[in-house]
Amino acid sequence: MYSIAKSLLLPPGLLLLLLGTAFFLVRGVVGKLLIFITFSLFTLMTLPVVATVLMMPLERYPALGTTTAPLPSTAQAIVILSAGRVTDAPEYGGDTLDDASWRRLRYGAILQRQTGLPLYVAGGKFSEEQQTLAELMATALQQDYGITVAGMETSSQTTWENARNTAQLLKPIGIQHLLLVSDAWHLPRAVDAFIEMGFIITPAPTGFVHRPHWQTQLTYWDFLPSARSFLLSYYAIHEHIGRVWYQLKVWQN
Repeated sequence: MYSIAKSLLLPPGLLLLLLGTAFFLVRGVVGKLLIFITFSLFTLMTLPVVATVLMMPLERYPALGTTTAPLPSTAQAIVILSAGRVTDAPEYGGDTLDDASWRRLRYGAILQRQTGLPLYVAGGKFSEEQQTLAELMATALQQDYGITVAGMETSSQTTWENARNTAQLLKPIGIQHLLLVSDAWHLPRAVDAFIEMGFIITPAPTGFVHRPHWQTQLTYWDFLPSARSFLLSYYAIHEHIGRVWYQLKVWQN
């Protein structure tokens, strides 16, 4: 009971209760309809089971190094895609990587130690920011893992630009086959973009959302609203829309 009460009394559960109350207080068909639609969509996006369903078709690539996805012997380099940053983190004395970037960085470091392949990092910055994400990643790899990057792609702000600019960096030195590191749900869009630039890609996913056989392991927690599930639903919807947008870019080219 405690977990259910906590889920309903903390956001987003509290907001759902307020929306439900507003539905009964508002007069007029249009007002009730808008509240009902908002309540329904918001509720669905906050449920772990819905977030998992939205993520499932995106997390299509299995973990690398397993029987279904062995490490390829022909890979020439590892490329880690950045996610975001934490601005002016006081404990670090400046900008640092966000959780998703750290997650990708750690897995990329593990792959580098397993394979000995040269490691590249990709990520730019906005005009008001001092260091690029690639520079932050390179510093973290050196300080925390003792790994020196072979190169940085520092001028991109989107996944498509990651792929285009990385091609300009690696193609002239003959590198074609990459282990591409990113979150499992982000890789389909990233892989498509890098393949479009002429690379051979072996996906190296991390940060999986759905677990094997999750449908048979559901608990009541999967049907309680949570802020994390709302964020995961946002990421999933963003990726689905992004894949459509990138496909349109391919058709235009």
